[in-house]
Amino acid sequence: MKHVYPTYYQAFRCIAADCPDSCCQGWDVVIDSDTEAFYNSVQGKFGEKLRGAIYTDQDGDRVFRLAEEKKCPFWGEDRLCDIYRELDEEHLCLTCAQFPRLKMDYTVFCEHTLALACPEAARLILSTDRAYEDFAEDIEEDCEDYDAQVMRRLLKIRKKCAELLTADQPLKGRLEELLSYVSQAQRELTGFEIGYFPPSLREIMEECEYIDEGNRELFALAAEDQANDTRFEKELTRLALYYLYRYFLGAIDGYDIVAVARFLIGSVQVIGNLAERCGDIVTAAQLYSKEIEQSYENMERMWELFASY
Repeated sequence: MKHVYPTYYQAFRCIAADCPDSCCQGWDVVIDSDTEAFYNSVQGKFGEKLRGAIYTDQDGDRVFRLAEEKKCPFWGEDRLCDIYRELDEEHLCLTCAQFPRLKMDYTVFCEHTLALACPEAARLILSTDRAYEDFAEDIEEDCEDYDAQVMRRLLKIRKKCAELLTADQPLKGRLEELLSYVSQAQRELTGFEIGYFPPSLREIMEECEYIDEGNRELFALAAEDQANDTRFEKELTRLALYYLYRYFLGAIDGYDIVAVARFLIGSVQVIGNLAERCGDIVTAAQLYSKEIEQSYENMERMWELFASY
């Protein structure tokens, strides 16, 4: 299988205690079965603490019981991981060992990226040009898991979308052309007219779940604001490309490429307006990703609301 990476991928290093946020706070940490089996073998007080911290949540996952302020119980006062310190890196659960690395497996090829929810990953993503030059533009092999001909069409459409997003004109015009092109490509792909239009972006943001409930109104206001694409235009262009390469080929499951374009454009608008409010595009992108993208429920709802049919 061919594996491809954006140019910033290998540059990523966790900055640990220097991180302005933490993946050790606010999220459930799912414990894979192999790691739990090892934790059950750990002796002494630390082993007792490990076993006492794991429970089954409402989704049936084995997770750590969060401490005060939704912190991982193994996040030390020095902002470093007690499991890493006591047992070494090799005994972190897969959730912690892999984050923020993401893998999009399309059977005959695999694309990798980083999650914007990590501040250091967000910094790299939003500061790197020509990051996706090695990504697939065609595939030679057929695949039993999906229609390879459709995948080839999606790859060609994605390439054209990337060209539109990097054209020499203001970002607003590029996004409008992107949606127009994808809408036409959608009709050619499925033969369906675009028969569904999503609710307002503000309504969508108001429907989401939030780790910090105080962010609900902040996101709703950012969704309502008139988009300002000029102050952070370079960063927002890189952001749009990130979303294109992160999600577009996922349409191989339902053939709804308009939903991806709508999500991309809506996300760029909200993040751009959040950045105007806080003055920092990296902080805005990371916060949006942490609240929206890292929630399975939020993303399921997003695809429903942005669907084209």
